[in-house]
Amino acid sequence: MKKMFLFLIMINLFVLNAQNEKFSIGAGLGIGTFQGNFPSQTTFNTKVLFETHSPISLFDKLNFNFTFGQKIEKFLPESYSYEHYSYFTSFGISGTFTQYISHNLFVDEGIGLIYFNDRSFSDIDKWNIGMLLNLSGGTIISKNIALSLSMDYGLTFTNTNSSYIAFLAICTYSF
Repeated sequence: MKKMFLFLIMINLFVLNAQNEKFSIGAGLGIGTFQGNFPSQTTFNTKVLFETHSPISLFDKLNFNFTFGQKIEKFLPESYSYEHYSYFTSFGISGTFTQYISHNLFVDEGIGLIYFNDRSFSDIDKWNIGMLLNLSGGTIISKNIALSLSMDYGLTFTNTNSSYIAFLAICTYSF
């Protein structure tokens, strides 16, 4: 029930903020690490994001994102056939500050909250609440398209105390 309630709140925020004049969508791929009550594991990560102007004057933008990380051994050729490859999913919302270095170069810093699903072992399916920090730098290559390199750090405070670091190449399109 809690998961459904959180999902409905996020959808409502998407709809309300989509009515702003300008918003962006984006996706990215990268590598990182995933750890908790177990040794650190290398992961392949994907991220999908929706970004809009922040209704809170403290931040420049409001960022809603979904991140997925899977143990990298699953994607390697001739890897061992395990019954379970560790993975995680993360839903996040963060406020972002933007600093323009020049007309086309920018740096974004963000802080926010995540709702994190730890699937480190086949018998673990724990949802955790935590904090998200991110830093990205990029360039605007046309009026609507931007490319950036991003580092996300997610740290949870409940259940399994899992955390992840993801280094991603992200492409965003602004409407």
